[in-house]
Amino acid sequence: MGPDADRAHAQEPPPESPALYQQYCASCHGNEGQGLYRGPSLVDVGAASADFYLRTGRMPLQEPDQQARRGVSEVNFTDAQVELLVDYVGSLGEGPEVPDVDLAGTSLARGGELFRLNCAPCHNWDGKGGAMVNLENAPQLHDATPIQVAESIRIGPGAMPSFTHEALSEDEVEDIARYVAYLNRPEDRGGYGLAHWGPATEMLAGLLGLAALLLVTGWLGERERS
Repeated sequence: MGPDADRAHAQEPPPESPALYQQYCASCHGNEGQGLYRGPSLVDVGAASADFYLRTGRMPLQEPDQQARRGVSEVNFTDAQVELLVDYVGSLGEGPEVPDVDLAGTSLARGGELFRLNCAPCHNWDGKGGAMVNLENAPQLHDATPIQVAESIRIGPGAMPSFTHEALSEDEVEDIARYVAYLNRPEDRGGYGLAHWGPATEMLAGLLGLAALLLVTGWLGERERS
């Protein structure tokens, strides 16, 4: 492609934004996705970012200072509407595409290793999320689909860092997605899962045992005195 073609491409007008975008997004992100004081620019964020935020119900927000949590949005888009908005945001520049995640042939063991190394410090070892030092909360992952896991790794929503292909390959991302799916229904090979609350169930069992021991001791003391 020569210089003339490059200039012609640079002079192309931005794609026409759909009415749906103007109704729900433009007031914060600008008529052409350029960003406003109420919301960041959508140029170069990629289709994956729009797909993630819309399908998890994080966008659109009622107020710009709301925390973009899963399901906080009061707008329920249809699949066709989401696809329309995703296509438009994806056309605003270079950015991650919506990934095609295939869990067949992935490694659960390697996914667990990568998860504990890269994800567990914030999302906890069991994917139930937790508080972070900046007063934000890392969300629980049990509602995330494999595609949403892959999208979040590439785009880095909220306080989460984004991981490039050099940091995590496509195969490694799919391994992590499989492990997150496993965390939703882990196998209890050692017996009862105790609601998968981790050490909390052991502490509760210990407290209940101690309380029972104190009751029995008190009862035996009463019998001895009588």
